[in-house]
Amino acid sequence: MESNVWGLPCSLSSTQAPSISSTKLLRDANKHHTPFRTPPTFNPTSFTHQFIHSLPNNLSRETLQERAAELEEKVRLMMNGTDMKPLSLLELIDDIERLGLFFRFQDWINKALLRLVSIENFKHRTTKSLHETALVFRILRRHGFHVSQDIFMSFKDEEGKFKAEISNDVEGMLSLYEASYLTLEGESLWEANEFSRTHLMSLMEERSMDAKMAEKVRHVLEGLPYHKSCCRLVAQHYINTYDKAEPHNLLLLELAKVEFNMEQSSYQNELKELSRWWWDIGLSGKLKFGRDRLVEIFIWAVAIYPEPQYAICRKVMSKIGILITFLDDIYDIYGTLDELELFTNVFESWNVNFINTLPDYMVLCFLAIYNTVNGLAYDIFKERGINCLPYLTKSWSDLCKAYLQEAKWFHNKIIPPFDKFIENAWISSTAGFILTHTYFLITEDITEQVIHSLTNNDHDLLRSVYTIFRLSNDLGTSKDEIERGETSNSIVSYMHETGLTEENARQYFKTLMEKEWKNLNKYLIMDSIFPKSFVQVVINLVRSGHFIYQHGDGFGRQNTITKNIIMSVLMYPFQLMCHDDVEK
Repeated sequence: MESNVWGLPCSLSSTQAPSISSTKLLRDANKHHTPFRTPPTFNPTSFTHQFIHSLPNNLSRETLQERAAELEEKVRLMMNGTDMKPLSLLELIDDIERLGLFFRFQDWINKALLRLVSIENFKHRTTKSLHETALVFRILRRHGFHVSQDIFMSFKDEEGKFKAEISNDVEGMLSLYEASYLTLEGESLWEANEFSRTHLMSLMEERSMDAKMAEKVRHVLEGLPYHKSCCRLVAQHYINTYDKAEPHNLLLLELAKVEFNMEQSSYQNELKELSRWWWDIGLSGKLKFGRDRLVEIFIWAVAIYPEPQYAICRKVMSKIGILITFLDDIYDIYGTLDELELFTNVFESWNVNFINTLPDYMVLCFLAIYNTVNGLAYDIFKERGINCLPYLTKSWSDLCKAYLQEAKWFHNKIIPPFDKFIENAWISSTAGFILTHTYFLITEDITEQVIHSLTNNDHDLLRSVYTIFRLSNDLGTSKDEIERGETSNSIVSYMHETGLTEENARQYFKTLMEKEWKNLNKYLIMDSIFPKSFVQVVINLVRSGHFIYQHGDGFGRQNTITKNIIMSVLMYPFQLMCHDDVEK
């Protein structure tokens, strides 16, 4: 075939495997098989094929697009016609981002921030409030501007500690708390995190703020700071609690609702297409032990790739994600060690002629992955002339080897040293795997330097991502895994090595994750071998891990909080106002 001339294997249907009859392949793969381990009782999916296709999609996308364009123009005219002071400008930018509208106003925001930093003597300017200072620091750093932590010097005493008198400034304390998450390694500003958190909690206990502010503070302290949040998944909450009444703010709010409804409609269509593909693959019906989590994986993809232009990326990575989940479950709970050795060898060879050595359930899984990955490589080569297949197949092979190592530790009842576990977990976490596929999907100018870093895990940005992604997963899932007797878990390894309690080990991991976040933050403001668009996806990937595992295992166990967020993103549109009501 033509594709062989390019060095890209053709996609192979599961009914075309050599020496394997279609009848045999379609047998129930669970029959006559004794699982390697006792499978955990994962809940069946709440989001079935029927549920997905019943999602109401009654809104006219064309009408929404027209209304959004009209509102955007009115908002721009109002913003451009208003001479805003720095604080008002910063608060407006913050509103735009939190309402989920950054993609519409990115050009305006960039120009506005450039004007702000060009103000004469900006570096030496002292603002009137802690709130404004913290907002300047957080927004400028988030957008890649170099801002010194010395901007907070006027709020510190002679010993470099924050002054006690600012502790009653609720708005200032909340802004300081949010800003502290943009700290870089070696900066003393991180002290502001504990300082502001402690005083905010005291003020809440003392009822020293009104009910609306108390709820706002509680939401931040009990959840994630905005810097660690997934912008698209938190926009609905901000829309629901937005209470600013200036004319441009009301228009902005209505635009946010239209945008949310429009994106929701797109997500529903994307998900229905994915569901048809997954139904046709038929893997979940044959491998009944696996976690069928298509909707959760799609929402995960929304968290990583929220931009409208990344719709194809969301679709591709959702397919890859559900296949990884079943692959993980084969290694983690179902395959025997001998079978897993053979399975890993087949992935390393990437050759369908070797599948005769595998049991049926592994043949089905391998062929589904083989077809999907080869199809992806073909599409990328067809569209852009880039042969990414060797790098994609290596990432699958490396992932299987990492999964196999964890299975061996479990089988042999070995608790690995923490450093050895983490080195393997950098791969088994799938963060590098995801980023390798993402790099070829979204990056225009592919470089050997970046490919080398992705395939060899030799860049500190990537190591920080892999560490946070792994640890956030383990913090959310470890209780269940410890109960099942798992040994390939970072918390188990660290407790065994140090003799610390689980609670102390968890606290250490949270401290370690904050350290790695400080390293990530520097790539917001410094250049590297990675394009800025890719760095943003890298950070979104870390944020997505926090979202999924913040309240425990939001993936395998499907906790209520995560499920409710998913439902709100997919099912409940905002009621829109009449044109005249918005513009009064």
